Formats: sequence, C-alpha cells, structure tokens
Amino acid sequence: MRRRDGFILVELLVALTISAIAFSVFWQASKNRMQMLTRLEGNYALSRLTADVAILRAADRSLDEVDPSHYTPLDLNIRPGQIQVISKTFKTERILKK
Repeated sequence: MRRRDGFILVELLVALTISAIAFSVFWQASKNRMQMLTRLEGNYALSRLTADVAILRAADRSLDEVDPSHYTPLDLNIRPGQIQVISKTFKTERILKK
C-alpha cells in the first residue's frame, strides 16, 4: 500500500511540472503577442501620418491641421511647418517638414 501512495505523489508532481511549463509558455507567448501588436500599431500610425503629411503638402495646407490624437501610439510635437515624431515603443524619431 505504501508504494502505491508514493507512485501517486510522483504522478502528481510530474503533472504539476507539466502544467507549470505549459502555463509559462502560454504567458510568454501572450506577452510577445502584445509587444508585436504594439509595434504594428506604431508602424501603422507612422505610415498613416506620413501619407497624411504628403496629402497636406499636395493640397498646400498647413501641417498644423494634424490632430495628434489620431496617431495615439506616437508622441507628436507639432510646430509651425514641421511635425516631430517621437516613439517610446520602437526606436524612431522623425521630423516631417512642409
């Protein structure tokens, strides 16, 4: 009877170890997914901003019309005639001029 109890304990420890490994792999995958989505969102906002600046240039309009809230992951410094793009999530610092 004693041997059987020991075997159940070993089975339980193996099952808990496998569960812990599976949970840690899942946690890392979800963390990596969030980082990837943040980078994609930043790249998309930067490409939209670049396209919008090109449209404003073609229409001979002021760059002051750009609303920073439309490009949320990016930090924008808007000055007359130029937009400075600063991003904390991915390394980019661009200055778009009229």
